[in-house]
Amino acid sequence: MLPEITLGREMADMLFPLHVRLDGLGRIETAGPTLRRIFGEEIIGQAFLDVFTMVRPRRIQGLQSIWERLGEKLVVSAAPSGEEPIQFRAVAVPVDRAHEGLLIDLSFGIHLARCVHRFALTEADFKPNDFSIDLFYSFQTQQTLLKDSQKLAQALKQSKLQAERKSLEDSLTGIGNRASLHRRLEEMLAHPDPGARFALMHIDLDDFKSVNDNFGHAAGDRVLMQAARALQASCGIKDMPARIGGDEFALLLADAPEEGELEKLARDLVAALSMPVHHNDQSCRVGASIGLVVFQPGQVPNADRLIANSDIALYEAKGQKSAVKVLSEEMIERHEKSTRLVSEIRRAVKKSQFVPFFQPQIDTLSGSIRGLEVVARWELPGQDVLTPAYFLEVATRSNIMVDIDRQVRRKAFSQLAAWQRQGRKIGKLSLNVTASNLRSVDFVSVLLVELAAEGLRPSDIQLELLESILFEQFDHELIEQCRTLEQAGFTLALDDFGTGHSSIATLIDMPISVLKIDRSFVSGLDSNAKMQRITGAMLAMAKNMGLDVLAEGVETLKELEFLEKAGCRSFQGFYFSPPVNAEEIERWLDVWQANLCQLSG
Repeated sequence: MLPEITLGREMADMLFPLHVRLDGLGRIETAGPTLRRIFGEEIIGQAFLDVFTMVRPRRIQGLQSIWERLGEKLVVSAAPSGEEPIQFRAVAVPVDRAHEGLLIDLSFGIHLARCVHRFALTEADFKPNDFSIDLFYSFQTQQTLLKDSQKLAQALKQSKLQAERKSLEDSLTGIGNRASLHRRLEEMLAHPDPGARFALMHIDLDDFKSVNDNFGHAAGDRVLMQAARALQASCGIKDMPARIGGDEFALLLADAPEEGELEKLARDLVAALSMPVHHNDQSCRVGASIGLVVFQPGQVPNADRLIANSDIALYEAKGQKSAVKVLSEEMIERHEKSTRLVSEIRRAVKKSQFVPFFQPQIDTLSGSIRGLEVVARWELPGQDVLTPAYFLEVATRSNIMVDIDRQVRRKAFSQLAAWQRQGRKIGKLSLNVTASNLRSVDFVSVLLVELAAEGLRPSDIQLELLESILFEQFDHELIEQCRTLEQAGFTLALDDFGTGHSSIATLIDMPISVLKIDRSFVSGLDSNAKMQRITGAMLAMAKNMGLDVLAEGVETLKELEFLEKAGCRSFQGFYFSPPVNAEEIERWLDVWQANLCQLSG
């Protein structure tokens, strides 16, 4: 039998804030403060079993049944006015056996969270030893942390998806990039239908650099965005445009038409890409070259090989500019041959097989040697010496020509220093200079260091610039570099004059001292009256501008005599000597000097 509890009202409210005290008839005499907050004061005086419904055990039918289960765990429920029912755990203990009084201590069950939120309960609304509120807040904290972690996980997932989308998208144009093209190509190559037919267009914008140089990078960006829009306009639903490099694009066709229609589509795209772009009240335009590859699943091992094949076709197209070329076996064979040649050239550079050959430049009026032009040759042991016609294009395209130039130049400087020590008077050493040389920020300093290492001076050197540099690639930057070279003491000559489109204004701006008339104006000069008038006009113009003139490519006595009569006095060509190695040029110089002495004697 449970002992009888004797508690005052205040003590009961403090220790059991959810209690009800029943009289002998089962009516609620008092209720704890928390219970009154929930049910209101009207709960007082009502029969306990009218307010509360017994949930467990269900056998309890009346007050007597509760007395029979003193101290046992009970479950009851009650519905505050206008609310959902609330379930409570309950324990009944006697408080006044003489008058059959009961105290039923209630605590929240499964509806704890709802009650805390609905009635804004705090720790003070619970028994001192009731830790359910602590568990509730701990649970709430866990739920909050869980929700926060779920939100964080979702945010991270979204960020990852967004980053992945951005990683597959060109930031400027909004179309795909190289990575997305690569992924899509791999998917197509793994296509289950072996009869599927796809096409890849590899597109390069012609003369894009000149837009950046002449109109600024903002104009260049506008050109790139217009190019992207032109590709999108040519796309079907399943096709994919991509920007895969600075001014390189690709268009992947998921259902390639027949070759004739495909080439027409490519030509139409070239026309669209060549439309003028307006920027800041100026109009600029580029061209486009396209390499085409048609492929089926299983034909190509991977996306890298496919892109490389399209690049082979593109290279062929760029040779003609604004052209379309479809990949062929012949192109692949040429590329493979070129690749082998690149490897051979790299080995030759490492073995120092590139050497300077020298061709004399003659002042026929005085008979003196005004200089020697340096040309590169590839000297293979036990084989013929190879001219630049064999390696120049491939070496330039593969960025090896810089190494070849450096190797040949240093050997030439060393040889010039040796001749000077021997007392030979050979005039200036002439070296060809490219636009890439002039754009190199350290080109001048490198030249000065190499000359100083051999005890030479810039005044010993003449630098020859191709006329095409003036027309196709020239800008303020190159003019300044040329002026820097002139100020350092180098002589500048304009090579192949007459073959390009340089203007008189450009010649005035440039610190040029010598014009070299191209062989195309010299060959057959003795019998071509029109060419004679053109050459005579060039010589007169150069004289009026105070420029020296040297005619190159002189091969016959008649060509020499006509040019001398027209006022030219400096010459270079096979009539005097082809380019030869250092040993042979020494013998030639000795013979020339001996003949000159005989004539003067």
